[in-house]
Amino acid sequence: MTNFEYHSRPEISKSDIDLMLKSMRHFKNKVYEEPTPNMVLGSAFHKLVLEYDDFESEFAIMPNVDKRTKAGKEAYDKFLANIGSKTAIDIATFEKAKAMADNIKSDPVISNFLSNGVAEESHFSQIDGVKVKARPDFYNKKLGLIVDLKTTSSAKPSEFAKSVANFNYHIQVAFYSDVLRSLGYEVNGFLFIGVESKEPFYTGLFELDDEAVELGRSTYKAILQRYKHCLESGFFPGYASFDENDEISPVVKLSLPNWKYYEVV
Repeated sequence: MTNFEYHSRPEISKSDIDLMLKSMRHFKNKVYEEPTPNMVLGSAFHKLVLEYDDFESEFAIMPNVDKRTKAGKEAYDKFLANIGSKTAIDIATFEKAKAMADNIKSDPVISNFLSNGVAEESHFSQIDGVKVKARPDFYNKKLGLIVDLKTTSSAKPSEFAKSVANFNYHIQVAFYSDVLRSLGYEVNGFLFIGVESKEPFYTGLFELDDEAVELGRSTYKAILQRYKHCLESGFFPGYASFDENDEISPVVKLSLPNWKYYEVV
């Protein structure tokens, strides 16, 4: 199953949960957004590490032309017209992604984690009465280990911990682990491989502690319950508050941020 086919299916994914954390209406009205340059870099890097031989089926390298000229613009437009659903990637981004991938592949410790398993396999299950899906970067069958590649501005532990919080990676750990376990897979751990996107492309290997994973689990399960409530009511609110029974209040009571109470006049 291709990545596009996976994302086209209706089951709830981790990215859907991220949208629901903004508001249920963000999820209900989700729209396709063009990938940013950083997203293209990350996707190309993933492909080159995990499915190198399949790279050209999803990516097309842009011609090295001057788009400010008539001839260059015509050549570029012709290129776009002929690539179909492939993602266009410029040469500089491709070369950076390849250098990052080569750095990963040359590391014997990382290579061991990315062996004896399967990459980019789609999984579909049901959790708490909600149909869900997950597509781990890699599952090491021998170790019972889910492995996830992350491009990052810094693989320094304290900085990567901030990325975990900002992008809800702790939810991903719990959600993916629970989806695979529900299908009978042995899951003994979840490993992040953080790769800096600037030379010399330093890497870091990270596992979350139990407290972080449990926070991720309680968060995604609460969101799934809220989603079920919205399905039953047929109403997916925007920025609204929910009580302990997930009853919706359109008026949100605000509190001042703590720092305001300590502001010196």
